[in-house]
Amino acid sequence: MLIKSPEDMHELGKKLAKDHKILLLQGELGSGKTTLAKGFAEGLWIDTKQVQSPTYTYLNIYDNRLLHVDMRRLNEHKDLVEKGILDQINQFDYVIIERPKHTHLLWLPRSTTIDIKKTSPTTREVSII
Repeated sequence: MLIKSPEDMHELGKKLAKDHKILLLQGELGSGKTTLAKGFAEGLWIDTKQVQSPTYTYLNIYDNRLLHVDMRRLNEHKDLVEKGILDQINQFDYVIIERPKHTHLLWLPRSTTIDIKKTSPTTREVSII
C-alpha cells in the first residue's frame, strides 16, 4: 500500500491497533516507523506525546501496556538477555519491535511484520506480512 504522508502513516498505526498486538517494523532510519508507532499507541488510548524512537535507549514503555523496542544496535541474542529485553517482551500484551533481529528465538505469537520502504521524501510503500 502507498502511504503519502506522515498523517497517513499515523492513521495506519491506529487501524493496526484494532486487530494486532505485536508489530515487527522493518525499514531504514526516517522511514516512518516511530510515526506508525505513535498511531498504534493512539489506537490503544495512550498519549502519543510519550512515544519516542527507542533507537538509543533500546526500549520504551508506555502506560505499562505497550513495549516499544529497537533492535538496531543489538548484535547477538545474548544482548537481548543481558539488557533484560527478552524478559520484557513476554510481559506485555502490546509490543512494537523496530528493526527486529533474532525473532526466531523469541516467542511472538501472532506477530505482524510491517515492511516500510521510502519511495520519495514524502511517500512510503508499506507491506503488511
